[in-house]
Amino acid sequence: MAFGEEQHKKNTFEKITLIVVVVMVLATLAGLILPAISAIM
Repeated sequence: MAFGEEQHKKNTFEKITLIVVVVMVLATLAGLILPAISAIM
């Protein structure tokens, strides 16, 4: 949180951005992990 910034509820755009970031991280992890698992099996 930035200095002097008052606490505020996240607006819709911030929620969407957060969801998109989380989905991208999960997709990246899945892309790295799944080939490794399929190679081991």
